[in-house]
Amino acid sequence: MNTSSSVPSTVPETLARLEDRLHHAGQRLTDVRREVLQAMVTLGTPRTAYALLESLNQTRKPPLSPISLYRTLSFLTEAGVVVKLESQNTFKLCLDATTNHQHVVMICDTCGQTREIHDEALAKTLTQAARRHGHTLRHPVIELHGVCQKC
Repeated sequence: MNTSSSVPSTVPETLARLEDRLHHAGQRLTDVRREVLQAMVTLGTPRTAYALLESLNQTRKPPLSPISLYRTLSFLTEAGVVVKLESQNTFKLCLDATTNHQHVVMICDTCGQTREIHDEALAKTLTQAARRHGHTLRHPVIELHGVCQKC
């Protein structure tokens, strides 16, 4: 099981990596998409849409509307570079270079720390189980709640 992927060390490196992933998927990185991704990279931890909007609109003229942000987050989620954590109603970047993979996220119920783990055997098992039941997984996100080592 691999619990970490090669994570870029700077904001420009991270944005270049995400832009490259979008380009390889045949998608374009518009100015608004770039701004949203940059805010997410800078803020680091998963954030609600309104926290992202507040951060973006501190310096942005004209301000970004909530509907524009939600459309952008929806696009970035479909493109596989953003993951929505339903239990927290937050969004986080997916820095994994592979596309169409399982997102297994461990969430500490005490401090809120999130960590994505990568487990090929688990992903294969889930994909096979879905197929046996007539489903095709599109953007699977599994949230595992518990307490982290620090807490």
